[in-house]
Amino acid sequence: MATAQVFDSKTFCIITGGSRGIGRAIAVTLSAKFGPGSVLVLTGRSAADLNETQRQVQATAPGVSVNVITADLSKAETLSDSFSSLTKAVNPSDFQHVLLVNNAGSINDMSRYMRQITTLDVDNLQQYFMLNLTSALLLTTHFLRTFPHREGLRRTIINITSLAAIKPMKTCGLYCMVKAARDMMMMTLAAEEPDVRFLNYAPGPVDTDMYREICNESIDQELREMMIGVETNNVLLKPHQTAEKLALFLEGDGYESGAHVDYFDVPEKQENSSS
Repeated sequence: MATAQVFDSKTFCIITGGSRGIGRAIAVTLSAKFGPGSVLVLTGRSAADLNETQRQVQATAPGVSVNVITADLSKAETLSDSFSSLTKAVNPSDFQHVLLVNNAGSINDMSRYMRQITTLDVDNLQQYFMLNLTSALLLTTHFLRTFPHREGLRRTIINITSLAAIKPMKTCGLYCMVKAARDMMMMTLAAEEPDVRFLNYAPGPVDTDMYREICNESIDQELREMMIGVETNNVLLKPHQTAEKLALFLEGDGYESGAHVDYFDVPEKQENSSS
């Protein structure tokens, strides 16, 4: 039996951090390409923002069922219940394609450099790593167990990464660390699970709350000037632009599983690798 195609298949999709920004844009863009009977599950911390994403998805993809689940992925004590809610009452055999987008994340405190981190920061470090790294690992393994190999089933897992995974950014050391770790997590999973498609997608410089935080709050003048220059030089992207490029790249399906791919690496048009 041939593996289901990326789009136009009956799909079950989870997107973390789906309440705004890149997560919302990915939800709206990808859901419009899902087949009839597909299910989209969105998670985030703001119920109001999740409901707005749901409204936008239903306006463009009325044939897709959208479930929203408010969850805080930084809290270890509630992770198990949160993950169970995401896949509650799902029959894996109902779907031709299952897709997980690990998008949730946050920037670290940019009011100091890494040398200033001390043992007094242990609790904050644990919470930061839980949200930005540990929860992504545990959700990914939960997803793989929920949807084991089945003939004809396509399984895709996307990690929204960053240039910061491969290039240091002063005052953003913790963010760089978790992005690099998540990239390697995906590369290792790709080696262990060859029948699953894994992708580290760096969305490029996007006009989001995080971008504005870096511009306004980093104590490093060089970084602030570099980030502000992105907008000044008209390189700053809108969320829908990077979501559309991700969809184009997925449809082409020519990437090496586990690869780190940047927005600017993806050509405007691609031929499917199997064509």
